[in-house]
Amino acid sequence: MKIIITLLCSLASFGVWAQKTYSLKQNYPTGNKYDFSFVSDQIINQKISGQSINLTQTIGTDYTFDITEGHNGDKDIKVTYNRLFMKSTAMGNTMNLDSDEADSTKKNPFAGLKGASFYMTVASNGGVKTVAGIDKMLDNVAGKMTSDTAKLKAVKNAMSKQFNAEAVKQTMESSFKIYPEKPIKIGDSWTVDTKLQMSMPIETITQYTLKEVNGNTAILSVKGNLISKGNFDAMNNHMETDLKGTNSGEVAVDLKTGIVLNSHLRIELYGKMKSMGQDIDFEMQGINKIVGKEIK
Repeated sequence: MKIIITLLCSLASFGVWAQKTYSLKQNYPTGNKYDFSFVSDQIINQKISGQSINLTQTIGTDYTFDITEGHNGDKDIKVTYNRLFMKSTAMGNTMNLDSDEADSTKKNPFAGLKGASFYMTVASNGGVKTVAGIDKMLDNVAGKMTSDTAKLKAVKNAMSKQFNAEAVKQTMESSFKIYPEKPIKIGDSWTVDTKLQMSMPIETITQYTLKEVNGNTAILSVKGNLISKGNFDAMNNHMETDLKGTNSGEVAVDLKTGIVLNSHLRIELYGKMKSMGQDIDFEMQGINKIVGKEIK
């Protein structure tokens, strides 16, 4: 009888453990600061009128998040650019742009962004509610690059196509809007839909699954679909896209704060593009990585 009771107690304990739930959400502590490093490595193959063009590029951004205020689960965050860099190689030519480049004689559109800041309010589900300060940020950046009034306006207009409130909102949500709407247990899945308008419009429908919990770290497996179907302008050329693809990998999240500690995703995107009346066969493979850490 004692053995049976012990066994029943063990089974009951196992059942409680197996059903343990976790509240995974944005819970950044007010007053804390975090550094985030984003790096995207890409291999792009294009075929235009029978000619193959191969491109490899690495794009990176380092940010500091300063959690300035909290209200009803939302957090106000001052975001500062610490570094932006890009290395692109195609047809034997390499272009390097880096905000850390000290040579002021070179034309470097990234240089003015180093140390620039804007503000955003982030909800508990990782969605970005508001973005502020972008226009002022671009004024400061353009002012560092030229004092000529006409050039100043041209520089600001060019930068605003990539650095505007909606583009910044989508960029941040594509990386941080990852949380479920309710408490979850190991094995549970949820879906998040985000959009990204950078060089081309991309919609991502991603399924996250709580794979395991190690101490205070939640490991999420990621599996999603990408769709790029629309029009955009790039380097004064009107482009049309009809692309699809996938993203997959893992994300490590701090259970207490919701901070993304590490993210490693493989991206594939392929299909057709059109520019200046020409059809383009397009294929991209990439690895997107994020590393986050608290600044002590």
